[in-house]
Amino acid sequence: MAYTNSTGARFETPLHDRCRDVVNHGTHQRAQIALVLREADGAPPPTDAIFFVRDA
Repeated sequence: MAYTNSTGARFETPLHDRCRDVVNHGTHQRAQIALVLREADGAPPPTDAIFFVRDA
């Protein structure tokens, strides 16, 4: 997969590596949101996939 980043540099990365990056980035974003909620004395909801499967 060929792409250009925000500074104009070109890269080529296998698609499976980019897919893994998308999943990993989502994990990072959920952790950041949980931290913000905790800092505001809140309790973040469960975000692991198993909780969604169990509720279905």
